[in-house]
Amino acid sequence: MTGFVTGAGVVSAWLVGEVSSSALARLSGTLDAEERRRAARLPNGAARRRFVIAHGAVRQIVAERLGAPPAELTWKTGPNGKPELVGEWSGIHANLSHSGDRCLIAVSTQRAVGADIQRLIPELDVAAMARRYFPEAEARDVADTETFARLWARKEAVTKAGGGRLTQVLPLLTPEGPVAALGSWYRVADVDAPPGFRAAVALAGADQFAVEMNEWTP
Repeated sequence: MTGFVTGAGVVSAWLVGEVSSSALARLSGTLDAEERRRAARLPNGAARRRFVIAHGAVRQIVAERLGAPPAELTWKTGPNGKPELVGEWSGIHANLSHSGDRCLIAVSTQRAVGADIQRLIPELDVAAMARRYFPEAEARDVADTETFARLWARKEAVTKAGGGRLTQVLPLLTPEGPVAALGSWYRVADVDAPPGFRAAVALAGADQFAVEMNEWTP
């Protein structure tokens, strides 16, 4: 795994794909009781596998940064569902998103961070969706699934960085520059994603930032 780059203007991010059965078992062993309950409630084995990979990977990544045992990390969920590290092993910001068979994890040492990855859905009526949810200045430029997914990922990332509700951010312009949302300022950037996906990372504050992208393997 590539090492962390630290600083207020840097985000370390990882793309996570499939893992072996033995790695899956190790990741499952790091989950806490609530995560296991959430996984068990999912409708099928594929969904449970994706959940274990995503949540086990974020535990491994954050634990390496903190020098902590992955199973001892504790998250508290905010009023709109955003998890924040609490307890003995905390002090950094982490966020994850998964779509299809891929997961994106972003970590920031000083500023609240949000990450989102979106799988392209060819059959989606993106023009109608954009007219319904996006500001007119963005909606009129949405002509294909790639553009729609890119803009949706930006909005999700800002929402998650701020710990708000998506409905509060969908009507806002989300350029690659300062975004006024949820009572504060954020920066959002598109990041590399596998074919068939689009992804973005957002960071609290109006200052620019850089993203160091990595591929994660257990």
